[in-house]
This record gives sequence, C-alpha cells and structure tokens, in this order.
Amino acid sequence: MRVFIAEDDVRSRRMLRHMIEHVPGYEVMGEAKDGEELIAGVLREKPDTVLVDIDMPLLNGMEAVKACKRLQPDLQVIFTTGHKEYAIEAFRVHAIDYIVKPIERDRLYAALEHSAQLLRSRQPIGKSMMIKQHQQMIFVPLEEILFIERAERKAVIHTVQRKYELNEALAKLEDTLDARFVSSHRSYLINLEALERIETAGQHYKAYFKNYTEAAKISKHKLAELQKYKAM
Repeated sequence: MRVFIAEDDVRSRRMLRHMIEHVPGYEVMGEAKDGEELIAGVLREKPDTVLVDIDMPLLNGMEAVKACKRLQPDLQVIFTTGHKEYAIEAFRVHAIDYIVKPIERDRLYAALEHSAQLLRSRQPIGKSMMIKQHQQMIFVPLEEILFIERAERKAVIHTVQRKYELNEALAKLEDTLDARFVSSHRSYLINLEALERIETAGQHYKAYFKNYTEAAKISKHKLAELQKYKAM
C-alpha cells in the first residue's frame, strides 16, 4: 500500500516513516511539511492513503485534504493530530480514522490495516459512524455494522470483528444511519443488507448475520415490515 505522510514536525515525520517502513506491504511514497506540499505530493505520487496532521503552515491539513479529495476522490485519509476538536469535520470528509497524539504503534497499525482492507476489496469509502473510544475517534463504515442493541443504558454496536459500547440512545443513533437500517424490535436496529436468515424463537424471532454467532431480536409486529423491506 502506498502511503504519504503530511506532518510539519520533522521528528514526527521520521517516527511515522520508521513505523510504517517496518511493516511488509507498506511503502512511504513521500512526505510533506505543509498543506500545499501535501496537495502537490498527492498529485505527483497518487498514494492510496495519506497520514495528515491538521495544524500545518500555509494550508492546514483539513483544508488540504478537502482539496486532495476533489482531485482524488478515492484517497483514504487518516488524521494524526494533537487536536480533538476536528473529529466531526474529519467525519464529514470521510476520513477512515482520527488518531490523537501521542500516536501508539498498535493504534497506527490498526488504522493502516483498515485502509489496506478497503483497498484489497476495492470497497468505496462510504458513510461511517463516528465512535469515541478511550479518547480516540474511530470511524466505523456503516456496511460493517450488523446490528445495534440497547443494553441497559448503553448502545452496543455489533460488527464481525468487535463490539463498541456507547452511552447513546438508539433513537439518536438511528438518525446517523441510512435506509439499510431498520428497527426490528424496540431494543434493536438491524442492517438489512447483512441479514442472512430469520428463525423463530418462542414469542419472537431472531435475526442472524453472516460470519457472526450472536443474533438480534425481531418482534412479531415488525416481521411483516422486515419482509417487505427485504422484498424491495
């Protein structure tokens, strides 16, 4: 995977290059110390992924990324920054991750692996859900979410790889989702595109998903509605 680094601090650039070059399959194509150099580097090198600091001279990282995305819409962006307050804006430009400094090696590798998986599958970068976990902002593509359940006062987001817990109401999360997600039960939202089968379970039904053992509940009065959606 071709990676480009945009960071105004020379020591941070060296650290990032050092960490990336020790991982097979990743190649650092170039570096930039400001936003204008980032744009020129993306035009010249056509990287798959850029690691971008936000607070850079001449043109900040956020504005430079917006320009880069106009030139190369499929460019994957990972922000590496000391600022937490730009996470919402990063979400709007479809960044695949937002890492707050100091950068941990495992955290960086996880973001790069996510980028590599998208590249291998040639999967376009679509809408994501922004999740705050341990002072970090994680962007989870909606297509990876199987279902969301209410558990006590928390919302649990189920993906094949892991679960995420949020202190959010289901109704509030539903506003951030698209038409593929529907309410199957007062405590569940399910991704119809990921639904594999429905089985009876006493007074209700269970929804099962590919490559995942846990199931979501479907209430009787929601079953007909789900069947209608699946038939569309």
